[in-house]
Amino acid sequence: MERESVSPKNEDENPYLPLLIDFTDKNVVIFGGGAVGERKAKRFAEKALVTVVSSSLTPDLRKMEENNSILFIRKDISKLTDGEIFDCLSDAFLAIAATSNGEINRKIISMAKTAGVLINDTERAGEVIIPSFVERGGLLIAVSSGGESPAVTKYARMKIESVIDDNFEKMIELQSEMREYLKTAISEQKRRQDILWEIMNDDEIWNLLASDFEKAKSKA
Repeated sequence: MERESVSPKNEDENPYLPLLIDFTDKNVVIFGGGAVGERKAKRFAEKALVTVVSSSLTPDLRKMEENNSILFIRKDISKLTDGEIFDCLSDAFLAIAATSNGEINRKIISMAKTAGVLINDTERAGEVIIPSFVERGGLLIAVSSGGESPAVTKYARMKIESVIDDNFEKMIELQSEMREYLKTAISEQKRRQDILWEIMNDDEIWNLLASDFEKAKSKA
């Protein structure tokens, strides 16, 4: 049975849903070795297998290749045949069109969709938006305006960074340890949740986290 396509209820509604994806052993193919390609490669290199297709690389991308952080395929993208582009996309989970030529980017986007590969368009909001994010240990907060305003996205990230300090990382560690302890000490899940929330809302514990984790843990 065919399903009808789902679209936003009105044109102003944001069609995107946030997801966190494990990129371990997933291939990210970036078309373009310039400044934009470099920024994208740095974003993914620690989490995924990154391939950059380009006729040249920025100095930082060259260092990343030398350190085996990325795989470099030296190709003039403007001269690639459709078959060669499909070959580059053959094992890709995500492709990123990051050349300086809009026409070439659109071709890559079209072919990625045909190949069933997720695609990020660096020129406009497309199928996949790569958000700005704040990371504090195990805490990851993604920020996006749906491609409408990169300036607002950056401003929101800076505001969040001013509030979410390193103590949040320590609180995650404390909460994790307390959860494991409470599983052995208290059978009622609701009571365990209440206790963890009491710890979260204890100003003294937050203050102790800044200076002495063990004292904070003892207080908890």
